[in-house]
Amino acid sequence: MAWRTREGTQMSVSVPEATLAPDKPSSTAALPSLRELRLVPLLTTLVFVAVVLFVFWTALQSVFLALQIQQIDPKGAAGGLALVVGIGAIGALLSAPIAGALSDRTRTRIGGRAPWMLVGAVATVVLAILLAQATSITELAVYWLLIQASTNFVFTPILVHIPERVPVARRGIFSASVGLSHLLGVLFGQVAGAVFADELLLGYLAVSALLLVAVLTFALVNKRSNLGVEKPPMNAGILLRTFWVNPVRYPAFGWTFLGRFLILTGFFPLTVYLLYILQDYAGLGAAAVKTMPLMGLAGMLGSAVGTPLAGWLSDRLDVTRPLIYACSAVMVAAIAVPLAFPNFAGLIVYSFLIGAGFGGFGSVDYVLITKVLPSQDDAGKDLGIINTTTTLSQTLGVGLAGGMVSFVGSYSILFVMGIVFIILGAACVAFIRDVR
Repeated sequence: MAWRTREGTQMSVSVPEATLAPDKPSSTAALPSLRELRLVPLLTTLVFVAVVLFVFWTALQSVFLALQIQQIDPKGAAGGLALVVGIGAIGALLSAPIAGALSDRTRTRIGGRAPWMLVGAVATVVLAILLAQATSITELAVYWLLIQASTNFVFTPILVHIPERVPVARRGIFSASVGLSHLLGVLFGQVAGAVFADELLLGYLAVSALLLVAVLTFALVNKRSNLGVEKPPMNAGILLRTFWVNPVRYPAFGWTFLGRFLILTGFFPLTVYLLYILQDYAGLGAAAVKTMPLMGLAGMLGSAVGTPLAGWLSDRLDVTRPLIYACSAVMVAAIAVPLAFPNFAGLIVYSFLIGAGFGGFGSVDYVLITKVLPSQDDAGKDLGIINTTTTLSQTLGVGLAGGMVSFVGSYSILFVMGIVFIILGAACVAFIRDVR
């Protein structure tokens, strides 16, 4: 049965794992509470896993890898980081749709998503240990590629729980929670990076083991047998189509994909290169690592304003596009601040504002995505495709950023790129016609 973006029937309290939540109840007031829908355990454990996953990604990508690359090639650190992140992102690009498609078609006593999440978490622990002991850029790139793939077997299946179990009028709080989890994960990831900066192996072990604990907790709390649920077909042709949704047939999905890719391309390079920006652009040198938690704290305070506000407005007003415009404007304003004030104070203000803007964007981002998914049977696969925007923005955006920094000779170019790409991404949202 095809996914519909308009009217649907009222969601019952007990929903099979393979059944998506209906899109639109008769009214928000008539919809049962999260407790009545038995969604509180899902929300709390989803936030736990998401925060830990973002802690893992942030600590590794923004601190651990950056420090390892500086030790291996001090003069070519910016280009080396761009190369490792770019190659690694290929793993996420290939794995995200496959993880979604496989979990769509898996039938076990604990559901279709949990087994793949557990496999991904165990593999991540092993790969993190190997990554910590890498001594060359090539080794770093290979292991980071594999970690990007393994962690996507956690992230993609967990996100499918939102359209699968949560009615539209309650998705705002879930999407806001994912957005807030990102900001909290960035903060605690930067703290973890600073704490373990001199003990990288211990740091890799700590954050990867915590991820395994979080995934185990989620799997145990949310186990839902889907034995007996009809399985979508799978063959070589279907597997190849795992990487494609026709944007002409589903234009709303296409514009959402492009807009999200552009916005993230503007945002991610500034996050990936934050340590180097603090060292060189703000002139902090070796003291930059210790200031990263302050940057994260400023971002978290901003997100504490933007994230719940945008999520509340999304549910209250039943709109997404105007909120994405507003959040994009806040992000553009944030990125302009360090251009005018290229110092630590300017970057602290930037962190607060980008936290508010990106946190708000995250609050409504997945609400919009769930409204444009083309298919019920392939929700996991389609979410996997959307999630490749994160990968592509790192592959292309971070690679482009590294090249531009080398060409211009200043990290200021990253702020200019951020403004341009976010404006273009927000403009794409205007072409999504069937969503308010």
